[in-house]
Amino acid sequence: MRIYEMMRRVVVGRLTIRLWIAADDGPCEYCEETADEIAMCASALADDEDAPLLLAEKLANTLRGLNAVEVLDESGNGGLVYPEWP
Repeated sequence: MRIYEMMRRVVVGRLTIRLWIAADDGPCEYCEETADEIAMCASALADDEDAPLLLAEKLANTLRGLNAVEVLDESGNGGLVYPEWP
């Protein structure tokens, strides 16, 4: 069985956010729209004053449908968070 993920990159001030979004149904228009909506929500929730790992944790705890969140600062330092699985 294949596992599909959509990826989105969002830049907020000095931070770069990469989102890995579950696309269980495979490539489809709905998955693209969902990924775009999650990226917009991440952009709205992000504050470039946040520490990268804390922001990644906040997004992982807040947004549904994420397989992972990575936040990097302008130097490339940051962190990766995998949401808890139910």
